[in-house]
Amino acid sequence: LKPAGNLAFILPHKFFNAQYGQPLRGLLSKGNHLSHVVHFGDQQVFPGSTNYVCLLFLHNAGVDSCRYVLGHDLPGWLKSYHGTEASIPAEQVTAAEWNFAVGPGAALFERLKAMPVKLGDVADIFVGLQTSADDVFILKFVSETAKTFTLESKALRRDWTFEKELLHPLVSGTDIHAYTPLPNRQFVLFPYVIENQTANLIALKELTKRWPRTAEYLVANRRRLEARESGRLSGTSKWHGYIYLKNMTRQELPKLCVPRLVKVLACTIDWNGSHFLDNVDVGGVVLNERYDRVGLHYLLGLLNSMLLRWYFPQVSARFRGGFRSANRQFLSQLPVPLLNLLDPTENMEHDAVVGLVERVLAAKKIDPVADTSALERDIDERVYHLYGLTKGEIAIVEGR
Repeated sequence: LKPAGNLAFILPHKFFNAQYGQPLRGLLSKGNHLSHVVHFGDQQVFPGSTNYVCLLFLHNAGVDSCRYVLGHDLPGWLKSYHGTEASIPAEQVTAAEWNFAVGPGAALFERLKAMPVKLGDVADIFVGLQTSADDVFILKFVSETAKTFTLESKALRRDWTFEKELLHPLVSGTDIHAYTPLPNRQFVLFPYVIENQTANLIALKELTKRWPRTAEYLVANRRRLEARESGRLSGTSKWHGYIYLKNMTRQELPKLCVPRLVKVLACTIDWNGSHFLDNVDVGGVVLNERYDRVGLHYLLGLLNSMLLRWYFPQVSARFRGGFRSANRQFLSQLPVPLLNLLDPTENMEHDAVVGLVERVLAAKKIDPVADTSALERDIDERVYHLYGLTKGEIAIVEGR
C-alpha cells in the first residue's frame, strides 16, 4: 500500500481469538493498522456454506482507534450498515485475543477481564481418550450382571459380553447438564493398567488369561485395529491398544466435565473419577496441587453461575446455531476470585458457595430433573458478591 493506503477484506474472523492467530494479530497491532471491523458473529453471509466472517479495514499509516461494529443482525445491518458499535482505543488492540466488548456490558466485561487470576491458572484442562477406533472401543450398554457387561459393538454389529474390569463409563458432550449425575449409557474398553503415572498396555497373553471374553473380542476386531493409521501398529504386540496416548492417566481423577460445544456454559462433577471422557467432545477440569484447597465444588458453582455464563460467550469462538466452543483455550480465560481461606470471613464465603452446590448435587442425585432453581439463584447471588458486582451490573448480566 501507499503510506496512507487502505485495505479492506472480507475474511474469517476465527483468528481474532484463536491461538494460531496471535502472529497476525501482532502484525496488525504493531502498526495500529486496525481501523474498522464489522463482525458478523455466526451469521451466515454466504448461503450454501458454513462461514464465520467479518469485514476488516486496515490503514497503513496507523490509527488512534478502531470502529468496531457488531453485525449480528445481518438483515438489519444490510439495510443500514449500522449495528451495536464502540470505539476501541489502539492501545487495546494487541497480539492478545481480540475479545472486544461492545454495548452496555463493555465496562463490566473489561473489569472482569482484568482480574489477575484465571481458570487456566488454578486448573488443568484436558480432553478425553483418542482410540482411533471408536467403533471397536466404544460400546453401547445393553445389560449387566454382577461380573459382566453385555454391550453393543458397532464394529461387529452385534452384542458382546465382557468381563467388567476393563470397561469404564464414557461421557460425551450430550451427557452433561449442569449439576446432574453422569449416565452409564456407553462404555469404553480400556486395556491398560495405570502404574507410576504411566498407562501400560496389557499384553494379549495376559488379557486372554484374565479376561478371555475381552481378549476374544479384540481378536475378532484385529483386522480393523491393525488397519488404523495406514497399518501403524500392524504386526506389533500393541495392535490392540490406542494409537494416541494423551491424558490416559488423568481419566480416573475427580474432575469437572464440560461439553466442547455449548449454547449455555454448563458443567457437572465426576467426584470419584468413575467416568472417562470422549475424545475432544468433553473437557476435564482438575485443580492444580497449589490450589487443592479451593475445591472442585467451588469451581462448579462459578462455572454454572449466571455471571460466567454471561461472560463466557464474549471470549469464545462462535458456531452456527448459537453454539460456542468451550475448549481449553476459552475456558482458561474465565476469571476466578481466589479467597484467602485462612481469613474467617472469606473462608465463610467460600463454604457458603460450596454448601449450596452440595445441596444442588444432592437433589439432582435423587432426581436429575429436580427443580433446584432457588438454590441456583442463591449461588448466583453469592457469586455476584464474590466478583463485586453492583446492582446495575447484575441487571446487565440478567438482561434487565
